[in-house]
Amino acid sequence: MAFDEPDVRVLFPVPFVTIKLRGAEELNSRLIVEIEQRRQNEAGLDRSNRYGWHSALDFFDRTEAAHAELARELAAIVASATAKLVPEKPADLHAAHEGWVNISPTHAMNAPHDHPGAFWSGTYYVRVPEADPPDRLSGAIEFIDPRGSIGSGARLETSFTRGKFTARPTEGSCFLWPGFLRHWVHPNQAREDRVSIAFNSRFIRNPD
Repeated sequence: MAFDEPDVRVLFPVPFVTIKLRGAEELNSRLIVEIEQRRQNEAGLDRSNRYGWHSALDFFDRTEAAHAELARELAAIVASATAKLVPEKPADLHAAHEGWVNISPTHAMNAPHDHPGAFWSGTYYVRVPEADPPDRLSGAIEFIDPRGSIGSGARLETSFTRGKFTARPTEGSCFLWPGFLRHWVHPNQAREDRVSIAFNSRFIRNPD
């Protein structure tokens, strides 16, 4: 018995966006100076971070030059990704952002968590030191399948049945994903601090 060509649709896709910031080395150098000054003067917060320093959620409101420059770039990244992936977004909605600095010394990590209320979550990587000896999971971010277990008895290992996805960041790169996607960060096995900027973006209606 003959049949037509299968009509394939991918259900419940979860986008994962990677963007590389051009000329990031000079910006990152200035960010490190500004961040170190903040670290000396701010106590920090306890969130998903373990053994690291987490700043207040005010990155997009800061007046330091490098902070403000990166904040503009991150807002533009969110706008670009949204235009590409959510073309049906109503015109009267605009993005609101919050962000914070993460400093992870040796052995620091982030426990599994998600970001309730955020449409997009993301991380920009300022400093990603190499572990010695090399460790491919040092500082890597790992995402957990939000669908839960789909069984393993007759499971085929494919891109759409994997239970986790691990991404290894590089300096000057930015990852962006839906805020509901649960994730965690492997311990930093390098001798230097790992520095990143995490952020959330949500959409609010323009005032009348």
